[in-house]
Amino acid sequence: MPVPPNLLNDDGTASMATMIMSSHHAFRRDLARFARALAGSNTSSATQLEALRREWQWFRGALHGHHESEDTRMFPFLRAEHPELAATFDRLSADHRAIDPLLEAGDHAFGDPFDPATATTTVSSLKQLLDEHLAFEEAEAIPFLRPAKQFPAPASDEEAIMYAQGFAWSLYGLAPAVVDELLKLLPENLTSRLPAARAAFAARFLATWGAPMAQASETSIPLD
Repeated sequence: MPVPPNLLNDDGTASMATMIMSSHHAFRRDLARFARALAGSNTSSATQLEALRREWQWFRGALHGHHESEDTRMFPFLRAEHPELAATFDRLSADHRAIDPLLEAGDHAFGDPFDPATATTTVSSLKQLLDEHLAFEEAEAIPFLRPAKQFPAPASDEEAIMYAQGFAWSLYGLAPAVVDELLKLLPENLTSRLPAARAAFAARFLATWGAPMAQASETSIPLD
């Protein structure tokens, strides 16, 4: 794997690249923990299994939504600005289509009855594909988002709550300096909701995975 890019720009500020790669960090973080849980004893009780099922539904919804947003908004915008990158976006969108069947397989594996063997195989396949996909995207597409530093204000309270939950998920595990810079890009009706959302997510993380995570990552690769 190539050296991962820093989440912050060279001048120490955040950008839309930071936001996208913070989601990449969260996808890698969660897949690693699914793999550990399936290899260990975190599915041995009904309570642990139910927490794992809930976390899978969140993960698969976040990943599918992330890819849908890229395919319908980010990639068309970048394609129009940089037509020379058409092949890059074609490959990334093709990866998205290849990932969808794995998410469906995960839905069945984490369903009732729980199928630990299929869940383990699915998580492993998803990790392999995502590792390659995210590294390629970060090398070829993300640099063009470094100048973008505007995040639109949520249009409603419901949207603000949804975004706050999403940012609470994607910020967990990042170094405080990264988080501080990223928060500067967000509107007040979102940042005002983040402390509660972040506290709720930290509690959920602990309940699901059994231990907190160091808040120290400065790249999109988790440190633990």
